[in-house]
Amino acid sequence: MGGTNANKWLYPDLVGIENLSRDWRDDIKKVVEAHEDKKAKLWSFEVKLKITSSNVREYFFQAVSNSSWANYAYLVASEISTAHDERVMKELRMLSSLHGVGVILLNYENPAESIVKIPAQERSSIDWNVANRLAESSKDFAKYIESVFAFYKTDKIQPADWDKVDLDSE
Repeated sequence: MGGTNANKWLYPDLVGIENLSRDWRDDIKKVVEAHEDKKAKLWSFEVKLKITSSNVREYFFQAVSNSSWANYAYLVASEISTAHDERVMKELRMLSSLHGVGVILLNYENPAESIVKIPAQERSSIDWNVANRLAESSKDFAKYIESVFAFYKTDKIQPADWDKVDLDSE
């Protein structure tokens, strides 16, 4: 274990650091700093009317693309094709196992009775690069980030900060 070259391959020859937040907005930096204590989990939902065998992959990968920043991601639909339900569900299970996105069957009349068909796999960290990009291109997402930051600072959810959706008006 000892000897002249015992630690020859133990230590790197060179180390470095890349400042990933160099071009980030200040609000993203603040949320990243505050998020270290994991007081909350961030969720993303991609909502569709009906998942069929002809759109299952498109809708699923849209959910993957739009939710890589979140701890939990779900594809939500008020209907999953019954004509090919097992084939569609088999595809959704396979894709979910690869990408971690869950599936929810939405009960439009009573959302509390919606069914989690496939649970999402938790991502242990937020992809802040994607979050930054979204905040730069979407005022709504930037407002969401500000609301998350406000929660981390105050430990309180401010109901006025969060959109409420009236399903009957959609």
